[in-house]
Amino acid sequence: MKIIRHPLFMRPTPESELEQAIDRELRRLPDLRAPADLLPRVLQIAGERMKRPWWRKPVVQWPPVARFLFLIVTAGLAGVLFYFTWGISVGVPVGSFGDEIAQFTGRVELARSTMGSLGGAAVMVARSVGPWLPWSAAAVVVMSYLTTVGLGTCCYRLISGRV
Repeated sequence: MKIIRHPLFMRPTPESELEQAIDRELRRLPDLRAPADLLPRVLQIAGERMKRPWWRKPVVQWPPVARFLFLIVTAGLAGVLFYFTWGISVGVPVGSFGDEIAQFTGRVELARSTMGSLGGAAVMVARSVGPWLPWSAAAVVVMSYLTTVGLGTCCYRLISGRV
């Protein structure tokens, strides 16, 4: 005997019944065939994308130096925008920003000249020291790396109880 339900009463699992009905209907549909020229078109578009210059590719495919410079420039512009927006919101007159920019450019010029002097001194010291300096620097870097790996291994073994 079949139980007849009134249409006002909900079925216990309408979602699963709907899922089964949709699944039955989709299984009855025939498989679709891809057009014959689809693969050559896709390969042509992929080849054209590979031939693009780096600046027309997505940022994640840029050379690392270009990505780093893009990050620095973008962060700098965002900082400047935030600085000026914050200054205007607290009531700083717009004309005083010119004075601050002049002070900032003076500081940048001082830093540039200082770094140039230090760089020139470093080059002069490197020339006077001789060829053993690069080998000494490489040895210090290798020893620092090995010390870091060794200490990390010791700490890991102490924590995990594998001593």
